[in-house]
Amino acid sequence: ADSKSGKLYSLGILLLSSYSRCGTFNATLAPVKMADEVQPDSNNLQIPGEAVSTPSSPATARSDCGITPLTPSASPRVEVRPRMACPFSVVVAIDFGTTSSGYAFSFTQDSEAIHMMKRWEGGDPGVANQKSPTCLLLTPDLRFHSFGFSARDFYHDLDPEEAQHWLYFDKFKMKIHSTSDLTMETELEAVNGRKVRAIEVFAHALRFFREHALKEVKDQSSSVLEGEEVRWVITVPAVWRQPAKQFMREAAYLAGLVSPDCPEQLLIALEPEAASIYCRKLRLHQ
Repeated sequence: ADSKSGKLYSLGILLLSSYSRCGTFNATLAPVKMADEVQPDSNNLQIPGEAVSTPSSPATARSDCGITPLTPSASPRVEVRPRMACPFSVVVAIDFGTTSSGYAFSFTQDSEAIHMMKRWEGGDPGVANQKSPTCLLLTPDLRFHSFGFSARDFYHDLDPEEAQHWLYFDKFKMKIHSTSDLTMETELEAVNGRKVRAIEVFAHALRFFREHALKEVKDQSSSVLEGEEVRWVITVPAVWRQPAKQFMREAAYLAGLVSPDCPEQLLIALEPEAASIYCRKLRLHQ
């Protein structure tokens, strides 16, 4: 799950599992318990004596929006589950990485089609990047300027003297894990030495993903989506302690992903568990 493709593939199955509790699958894996973290079970992938068919190939990229649908093969273990009403129309999963970050989304009406974002502003021309660098740039007056490739390129093109006034944050994710006394007032230091509250830095990054993802979702949807129709998933490392996980949730509240009054709209999922759930969707010989 450390590679770019592996982690985003894990996001794909994470999307599927995140709304399996809504009963959107008629044929799916054995039930997965959902809480603040995804809890995969240990059911076998293959029933003894059952033949394994040839896996289907992922769909080709959509040239109009730069998003590639990922359609994992169906599991050999099929279980019929009753269909229940689901309050969410779409699920968006954000892989907030230490070096690079990305997201994927899926509509509940077509739950097997996972769309991974591959079009990032400022990326190398002609190169489809599944992720964007986890770097954030704030203006001298602490306003959001850019994230990812755009932030990296703009900052590096600044005159050295002018760059001293801008706040550039790079690979800041694990700082909250290494901080023993993490609070809402914990600060992160930019390249120029100025400090900003960590909760604001993370909120700026998550707000960028929120706006970027909602724009792509609306381009793919024929209906107008309301904020409460979107379920958000954010992956975090398994080594993170509970205060760090709660910190990420508070940053999501501040960024406007969800309201504190609707905490169930946000799922904090562990990265290795997301990867393991995706592996359960693969056939044994893949």
